[in-house]
Amino acid sequence: MTSDVEQADARKPQPTGEEPASRRTARATEPAPEQPVEEATPRRPAVRTASEQPADGGQEPISARMRQFAEAVGPTTLATAVLIYFGYVATRARFDYFGVSLEMAELSNQSLLLYGLEVVYVPAALMCLGALLVIAVHAAVSRQLARRPGDPLNTFMAAGIALVGVLLVARALIGMFLQDAQTSVVIGTTPLALASGPAALAYGIHVHGRNRGRPLLSPRLARNGVLSVAGLAVAGLFWASTTVAWAYGIGLGEQDAAELPQRAEVVIDVKQELHDVPSGITHTRLRTTGKDPGYEHRYRGFRLLLASGGRLFLVNPRWRLGRDQTIVLPYDNGVRIRLISQP
Repeated sequence: MTSDVEQADARKPQPTGEEPASRRTARATEPAPEQPVEEATPRRPAVRTASEQPADGGQEPISARMRQFAEAVGPTTLATAVLIYFGYVATRARFDYFGVSLEMAELSNQSLLLYGLEVVYVPAALMCLGALLVIAVHAAVSRQLARRPGDPLNTFMAAGIALVGVLLVARALIGMFLQDAQTSVVIGTTPLALASGPAALAYGIHVHGRNRGRPLLSPRLARNGVLSVAGLAVAGLFWASTTVAWAYGIGLGEQDAAELPQRAEVVIDVKQELHDVPSGITHTRLRTTGKDPGYEHRYRGFRLLLASGGRLFLVNPRWRLGRDQTIVLPYDNGVRIRLISQP
């Protein structure tokens, strides 16, 4: 009996207030209640491409600047401006051969655009051929650097390219400041040297830095140098293309002078007599009638050079530079013309 009471007392909680070990163990093994977790909306980090990341000092790279410039100008606007410019240069030289100022001709932009179509092929072909040559040289140099990195021969190659660039830059400076400007423009070596000299010098520096494994210039200095070289190259190519357009225009003028006998004859009836008529032009007095009482003088043998701005630019069929002249007549009610084709 006594033992049963003792066992019952042992089952009762102890008065000390301490939790039994078995209950603490069971509570420790129970899983903790789940706390509500707030799901944050994931933010996608802004990723910039290599061409869009700002360079040193927070500046944008040249590629981004050039792309923005191209988007602002527009390729169609730029091509039209270049075409009108080349057409203007060639047309000016063409009619200047006959002593006719282009300002006096008053040609429209459409006419200059059509004349430009005859000229733009030559500078465009030269630019494409130059681009192919540059690509071929770059491919050969890249192959040499990849096959033999760190080779002393690559150093001599880079020095040779840079030396060629220095000589071309010197030739450009001599042509611009020491040599006669007209002779320099006719030959065309000065603009070509200006376009290719700085580019060759910069490329030689780039090849040397690539050969030794680290560039010679800082990124900012190299970026500014590339921009300057590109500007000089564009200026030199436009200058060279301008000389080509001018020479092409002179050639067109010589061709026009040689083809004058095969052009249609222009017969002109005017009210007043013309003075200082070129050689090869015949003058006949007409009898006045009641129908056309004003046309009293007829001139035969003229060839039409240009009709523009309400004017007729006339020459004789045997026109020669330095000997003959160009007659300019207002094309109005006081002039009557007829055209007679030649066999």
